[in-house]
Amino acid sequence: MKTSIIKEKARTYNLSDYSDFKSLYRDFWKKLYAICYSKTSNKEASEDMVQDIFISLWNRRNKLVITSSIEHYLIKSAKLKVIDYYRIQSSAKENNLLECNLCEHPEFDKEFLQQNEALYQFLEQDVELIVSDLPCQCQKVYRLSREEQMSTTEIADNLNISPKTVKNHLTKALGLIRKNIPSFYAITLLHHLL
Repeated sequence: MKTSIIKEKARTYNLSDYSDFKSLYRDFWKKLYAICYSKTSNKEASEDMVQDIFISLWNRRNKLVITSSIEHYLIKSAKLKVIDYYRIQSSAKENNLLECNLCEHPEFDKEFLQQNEALYQFLEQDVELIVSDLPCQCQKVYRLSREEQMSTTEIADNLNISPKTVKNHLTKALGLIRKNIPSFYAITLLHHLL
């Protein structure tokens, strides 16, 4: 029988040891709950998701191989639970629409209803992390363009820089976002926007 021992910074968790497992739960449940709740605004569903994550971890403790940190693994598990939550919600919406004969309208087609709102929210979160790491002026230009819907000329006037400099900053920001966002996020974003 295999024993999963996971080192996390200064802490080591032996998943087969019940007291270590309880410590792992105490150390991470709040963070996982916060992730689930921030994306669903549903207290019971978030509690259920966290419980499911730890039950699954306990049930697979002797065969589980975690190559990243346990925190990274648990956060990824929480994100996947949120995605499942929205998949189930989309399915329920689709069933309700089928019952009401609304699916014949193009805006209610199956593909649209199955858009994964959770992935879109994670995409927004990841883009925000990238944008917040941009140099100050580049970040200002990006935010004025994307969040304030200002034109290149308006941004140039507002920041007292040339329109060419504005375009250079936008090119840099968008290039970094494209480079750092996985392609499945980009596909989800395109579907969400169409």
